[in-house]
Parts: sequence; structure tokens; C-alpha cells
Amino acid sequence: MHLGLFPLPLFLLPGGVTKLRIFEPRYVRLVKESMATDSGFVLAMKDGDAICRFGTHVKIVDFETLPDGLLGITIRGQSRVKLDNIGQEEDGLWIGNAEALPDWNEVEVAGVLGEALENLFDAHPEHASQYHSEKQFDDMLWVCQRWLEILPLANNQRQWFLAQQDLQEAKQFISLLLTEEKI
Repeated sequence: MHLGLFPLPLFLLPGGVTKLRIFEPRYVRLVKESMATDSGFVLAMKDGDAICRFGTHVKIVDFETLPDGLLGITIRGQSRVKLDNIGQEEDGLWIGNAEALPDWNEVEVAGVLGEALENLFDAHPEHASQYHSEKQFDDMLWVCQRWLEILPLANNQRQWFLAQQDLQEAKQFISLLLTEEKI
């Protein structure tokens, strides 16, 4: 599918929720077109001046006028995507073809990883508030995706995780980090 791209140093995975402030005309257009067609757009990362190969297809789930008069939107990650045919339109808006990647299917109880994330959310309610009643601390898939979003990873690391076919590497990585943190 051909979608608009929103390059940000923000990492969001399926099920992830975040808020954005929209002020550049090209992104106001992106939001208008996305809402008119309910197509969403791709949250993409940049490497220098280039758009990275992997991103996350997102949908707008809410919008508001912010106190400063700017447009605020709330987006939710829908699927990981692989990008190609990337280009820019006259107003600078990035566009490209987005191919949805298969969902990670993980049916496992999160255990320690979920407990650690719950403790982190308790310590940082501003992040946890985005999920309202949707918190799933016992679901390994949901827990690992939220950990990957909040860990301070480099773009090449984020791209690598987006490209994975399953959650195994993420589980091992997060488990190792939490084990090292306790030492």
C-alpha cells in the first residue's frame, strides 16, 4: 500500500500508543489525508537524510486542539512494515510503499518481564497513562513490544528488531538487560 511517511526518532510497535504535535503544513496534510481515508501513515526512522527500510503503520485514534493552538493526535501502532519506493513530494512529505510484515505471535506469560514493566509504568505514570485500561502485563508480546519502545536503542538496533520474524531475540535481549541491571 502507498502511504505517507512521518520520519521521527520515535519507536512504536503494534499496539503501542503515543501522542504527536502536528505543526508543519506537510504533516497537517498527511493527517488530513490519513483521517479522510482511514489509511493511517507510517512512522519511520531516518538514517542521516535517508528513510530507514522498516517502520510501523499507525492509525490516528484521537485528535485535539492543544493549548498552544496546534493539532495534537494520538496514534496506535497497527503493524510492522517494510518500505520501498520511497520519495518526497513537492511540499517535502515523504511517501512510499509499505508492505505489512507478519505479526509476531507469542502466546506466553510474561512473568518477570511483565512485573518489571509494571514497576516501570508505576514509576512513570505519564507513559502508562497512554494505555488506560489496555495494559497487558501478563502478555509476553505486549510486554516485549513496550520494552522495545522505551529502551534507549540506536536506530540500527530498532531497525534490526523491526525486521525480526519473531519475538525470541527481543525476549533474550530484554531478559539480559534486566538481569544485568539487578547485578
